[in-house]
Amino acid sequence: MSWRMSKRTDTSRNRTRWWLGVGILTASAALSAYFLDPVRGHGRRVRVAERTGHIARQTRTNAARKARYMSKTMTARARHFIEPVPAAPAEGRALLDRVESELFEDRSIPHGRLSLEVEGTTVVVRGEIDSREQMTQIEDAIREIAGVTSVANLMHLPGTPAPNKAAALAASAQARGRHGWPAEAPPDVDSE
Repeated sequence: MSWRMSKRTDTSRNRTRWWLGVGILTASAALSAYFLDPVRGHGRRVRVAERTGHIARQTRTNAARKARYMSKTMTARARHFIEPVPAAPAEGRALLDRVESELFEDRSIPHGRLSLEVEGTTVVVRGEIDSREQMTQIEDAIREIAGVTSVANLMHLPGTPAPNKAAALAASAQARGRHGWPAEAPPDVDSE
């Protein structure tokens, strides 16, 4: 029985080879007729040669581009591990964006009650805060942000004037007493 199976397998292999040979001969005859046609054969051969050359050039260009990309990427990554480059200090709007994004990650910090400004690498923070502990928490959080060199704290408790307003209010009161200014503002002329 095993002999018959092996014989059938040989026969099926022979048939497969025979059909494969017939297919190859038929395809080569069709291609020969297509390319060796006396009327249009030359144009067809030229077109195939041009397309093949274009595909070869395009493949070579793409392969060179990918090789350059991989080479530069691997070189840059190796250089990054060997000699890390320190981050450039941020100033202005970039530093303000960094401070806002890192500071307001903490949900306990009141977002709408603070006003932040940046002068160089100094952060000026203004606002009315509920407790002194919260003020120190906000100031410490701002100091820990990369790129911040100092913090100008102009926050104040409810009912107290802002630190930068106290001197102005005192000067205004002195000027009122010295020059005889009225204690209240003059009436609004436009409203009458």
